[in-house]
Amino acid sequence: MTTQSCSAIFKGASGKIYSFENTAVTDGTAGEEMQSGPSPYSLTAQSLGDYALNDTLVAGLVTAQTNAGVAYVNYGGDIAATLPVCAYGVTNDMVPLAKPLRVQSGMTLMIKTHVVATTQYYLAVETASQSHVFAYTSTGAATGDLVSINTSQDVGRVIKQPILCAYFTGPQDTTAAPSGSIFVNGAGTPTGFVPLSGSSKAQPGYTKFTIPVDLNTKAQVVCDA
Repeated sequence: MTTQSCSAIFKGASGKIYSFENTAVTDGTAGEEMQSGPSPYSLTAQSLGDYALNDTLVAGLVTAQTNAGVAYVNYGGDIAATLPVCAYGVTNDMVPLAKPLRVQSGMTLMIKTHVVATTQYYLAVETASQSHVFAYTSTGAATGDLVSINTSQDVGRVIKQPILCAYFTGPQDTTAAPSGSIFVNGAGTPTGFVPLSGSSKAQPGYTKFTIPVDLNTKAQVVCDA
């Protein structure tokens, strides 16, 4: 399988800068950890929870060599924060995090990458108190439901509050409309939309429009391949 070299940089409320890397992230896997590095800029091979313990991360960027799917902070099996992503060559801003993150022991920095000809879609969402990642792998022309990477449940079964911001990454060659993730409520009525970003073409940004969520809310993508 193919691999990518990935890096991350964060600014803490303390004023400190924290750098992380993983020089061989395997594309299409369940997610791989990035640890502190490289030397001499940081202590090497420490997890996020050890390296930046008790600082509050306020801005940052996670960068893949060619194609980033999603990045997030894992804490005890839950997602503590989603993180902005990009690819080398089109990075243009270290951005404020969706929410400041107080770093605690046990937290790990995770990234998912994919090849150019991917069929993998990732949706990173933030509410006032929740962060989560949903995914879908296309197997052909169809409408797919994005489900939790942790529990395989729909959005409404995981998210309990309105979504405040989100980003969506996936294949660059989709021509199906709408070109993004569309949210529908239990009655099938569209209630929100997050445009599709190709991380190797432009730096994905969080869409900052409130999306209401009920128990039966789903996030869907119309695929053409």
